[in-house]
Amino acid sequence: MISLYIGSTSGYSGKSLVCLGLGNRFAQDGYRLSYMKPIGKPTAQVGETITDEDAIFIAKALSLSDPLETICPIVVTQDMIVQAYQNKTEGLEGRLINAHQKLSQHRDIMLIGGGSDLYEGAFLGLSGLYIVKRLLDAKVILIDRFTNEVCVDCILGIKESLGDRLCGVILNRVVPERIDYVQRRIIPFLSTRGIDTFGIIPYDQLLNAVTVKELSEALGAEIICCHDQVDELVENYVIGAMTVDRALKYFRQKKNKAVITGGDRPEIQLAALETSTKCIILTGNLYPSELILVQAEEHHVPVMVAKDDTQATVEKVERIFGRIRVRDQRKVARALELIDQCIDFPTLYRKIGLA
Repeated sequence: MISLYIGSTSGYSGKSLVCLGLGNRFAQDGYRLSYMKPIGKPTAQVGETITDEDAIFIAKALSLSDPLETICPIVVTQDMIVQAYQNKTEGLEGRLINAHQKLSQHRDIMLIGGGSDLYEGAFLGLSGLYIVKRLLDAKVILIDRFTNEVCVDCILGIKESLGDRLCGVILNRVVPERIDYVQRRIIPFLSTRGIDTFGIIPYDQLLNAVTVKELSEALGAEIICCHDQVDELVENYVIGAMTVDRALKYFRQKKNKAVITGGDRPEIQLAALETSTKCIILTGNLYPSELILVQAEEHHVPVMVAKDDTQATVEKVERIFGRIRVRDQRKVARALELIDQCIDFPTLYRKIGLA
């Protein structure tokens, strides 16, 4: 049985996307699969079980029937944090090892979902590095999220720590204009250091999208119309802080967007409704006129009211779009498609030891 740890150089790098895509491919190829997330956060509840939402999502998406308490054996509550700072946590290693043993029975491969980086959990004595090297004897695929550049130093540093346990890397969300540079410069350089690159996953507008509902929840904003449209996907956002003529020209350049503007700018709100807009976010806790609401209903565009001013709202929206999660079925389908297209599975299988 092969234990395959999916780690990353930073948070929100695409570990769930990769776990989902790899697990789906392994299952299609006839391998008996299991999954675990050793350390989770109390972000969801199923019945009386408080667990990690990633664990629930991956287990459900891969049709796994193992108990959630086994899939995610350690959930870091506030009480556990306090106990850790007092050096009073006991039995965590045993709990993790026992869960791994149960999940391993009659399986060919186990996917292990890592934390935001390979050092997360160190305060519990359970960093990703410790879990991989000392507890679960796992191999590692590393995900690096392309921001302005590939984090080559991060990858090389992890290679020094893991040695041959690092099977290779996947570079995620690489913008189109940088793919050629990454292929010509970064991948050959990593190869000279003994690091295989299993694939480049390009930046994808759909995977970067968030639903109207997710935006409203993250902003603490009230949706005041078109509640039946809250599952629509918002692919980007624009700020409406200009004249109407400029706004129309600007808005027409962006499709499936959220428009952020002051609640006292009805002319901008009407301009937004004339273009491809998925929702309007009104700032300053100012509500629109009845005319705007009537027009929004006709165009099926939800309007939400945020308490913060425009600058603070924009900053929150920027963070939301920087922390994308694959949950929506449209995103799941796209993620599976990209993994199949972009990953060199023959090389990956050879490196991790699958036939």
